[in-house]
Amino acid sequence: MHKVLDLDLDFFSWPIVRGPVDGRPSDAEHKCVSPEVVRTFLESQSGLSREQKIPGHFCQTHDGAFNAWRKWRTEGTLSQSFEVDHVDAHSDLSYGDASWHYILTQFLELPVDERSDPERGVHRLNEGTYLTFAIANRWISSLSYVYPTFQDQDSGNAKGGRDDGYPPDLNRLLFRNQEFDPGFIELRHLSKSDADNMMFGQRVGHPISIEPAVPIRFIPGDKFSGSHYSHIILAHSAEYCPPAADELISVIREYFVEVNL
Repeated sequence: MHKVLDLDLDFFSWPIVRGPVDGRPSDAEHKCVSPEVVRTFLESQSGLSREQKIPGHFCQTHDGAFNAWRKWRTEGTLSQSFEVDHVDAHSDLSYGDASWHYILTQFLELPVDERSDPERGVHRLNEGTYLTFAIANRWISSLSYVYPTFQDQDSGNAKGGRDDGYPPDLNRLLFRNQEFDPGFIELRHLSKSDADNMMFGQRVGHPISIEPAVPIRFIPGDKFSGSHYSHIILAHSAEYCPPAADELISVIREYFVEVNL
């Protein structure tokens, strides 16, 4: 089984931008790490090497990962199910929009072999939801969400995340029993009325069906240790990182061979 390092450039800048801005976050109000810090993360924490490059894809927005994974699976260069280490300032798991409602009602109604070309746009497949759609396609066997702690280190706050220790942008409605612990995403096919009720905090007793559970771990960036990657995704996500971060793109691209889609 293959393993993908799914990396977003905004992981290396702070403060975190929670929603797209008009233009780009300013260099005056945001910081980013040095190329040396990026190399340390890629080599010492992720096990990558410039001498042994792996296949990868650079995309402007992170939903480009969905396109790459679909193509690689079709070509047989990526295993039909694969592990993902998602290194990002955002979960990309349908937090903050209504894509979860569409997925749990209409999308899961489709046979699995008809789910690989979802609708795109707001409340559909986009850069903040693509991981949920990949899970709904049964592509991802396990997921690690590696969230940044550079801002916490800079401020002297070693906690990271939020008060309960989890990243702040998780959608409980995707999790088994709507709880982050013990750590399983478990998508449930629901009727529209049940999904509507969930928006108001009511629990659903009997879903139409339940998708295979996907184990998920939450790892602070300074505690992360990964290795044995077969592929890498790098997303620019320019609306979420300052222009000063762009110099890091060429640094990261030294570790993979671009696979054109």
